[in-house]
Amino acid sequence: MTAAAPSAYAQAPAGGNESPSTATSPAEPAPSTGQGAPDPAPSAAAEAGPGMEPGPYVFGSPPSAQANRLYSVNVRTGEVSACQFERPEGSVIGVTKCFPRDSSAGPSETGTYDLISTRYSGETGIFRVNAETGQMSVCYVRDMPKEGGGTEPSVVCTKASH
Repeated sequence: MTAAAPSAYAQAPAGGNESPSTATSPAEPAPSTGQGAPDPAPSAAAEAGPGMEPGPYVFGSPPSAQANRLYSVNVRTGEVSACQFERPEGSVIGVTKCFPRDSSAGPSETGTYDLISTRYSGETGIFRVNAETGQMSVCYVRDMPKEGGGTEPSVVCTKASH
């Protein structure tokens, strides 16, 4: 019996958020346009990796090291969701907390949507882009007023623009 080759995901550095298709070794500098500024972060769809079939959703994370959150977008409708890991006090096992969606993060006009992360280290939101129209909006989690008083964190998106 022969051992299977290790998965590229198993080789990613612990605690890192790089996908196998974007990871670089210290000897390999990150690609650049030569303009002095770093290239924009790759799209979530581009990071899917070889052999991955595109599905109805793509996933992306914001660049902030403090953001424990993952966003998804339906590539056809633009509907955005966000979830994060939480460990309730006194609990040994954590939970996946997904946030309710404001209408601004709901379905948009039919298109081809993707998620793009900026390289701004403090950013906790992510760009939703429509490759067919060039429109983009920023989606993030924000405390929103709820019916009956109080607030609850919800996924919201700015109005699409280009």
